Amino acid sequence: MNLSVAIPVYERYKQTYQKKKEQLVRKGVTSFAGYITSTLEELMEKDEVFARRAPFMQEFGFDEGTNTIYIKDNRTNRIAGVTVREKGLTCDIDQRDDCVHIGFAYALPQVYKVMEKLGVRPPKIKQ
Repeated sequence: MNLSVAIPVYERYKQTYQKKKEQLVRKGVTSFAGYITSTLEELMEKDEVFARRAPFMQEFGFDEGTNTIYIKDNRTNRIAGVTVREKGLTCDIDQRDDCVHIGFAYALPQVYKVMEKLGVRPPKIKQ
């Protein structure tokens, strides 16, 4: 079976593979194809876990102008707007920075892209 991807995507993964090659060998990944396979497996696993754990919320849309991600909360049947600001994320429904909508937003790659663009640092995980 063959798989086609855009050249920029291929180059990005190839660069990442080259940077992480030593770490990957320790994990048993010894080729670029093996790296792609393990990456896809990890993504599928995360997606499956995410779908089981958070079925009551889903990404609804994104407004680049306001840096707001919209999340459909199926428990309350409402749309929450989570906005990326200089000091972090805020939720327009709960008026807080630590509600379930914020937690869900931190699982979305788009949020991290906006945070990076604005120079906003993700919160440290408390252990």
